[in-house]
Amino acid sequence: MAIVLRVKWVEQSGRAEPHQRITHIGGDSGQLQWKHTQAEAIAAIERGLFAYYVQSNARPLKLDIARAADGTKYLAVDPGQSRAILDLPAFPKPAPPGVATH
Repeated sequence: MAIVLRVKWVEQSGRAEPHQRITHIGGDSGQLQWKHTQAEAIAAIERGLFAYYVQSNARPLKLDIARAADGTKYLAVDPGQSRAILDLPAFPKPAPPGVATH
């Protein structure tokens, strides 16, 4: 059974095509922050290790693997909901050493 992770942050490349924009996804589980490259996330989904979702309007949207016209795999949500992942905030800046982050 896959571990379910909520994606809260996204790192984007700035490229024009939506399937080329996402470079990393991430979130937190309690005190642990995690960050996966798009390739790592796709491999984890294919192996059944992780299942990812984003929260949109109080509703979970599952991330799936889609293919671009050239065959490239990328992370996507339901058609019509693509902004749900692209509109996520960037990763938070890490706190300076010695500063508590509660």
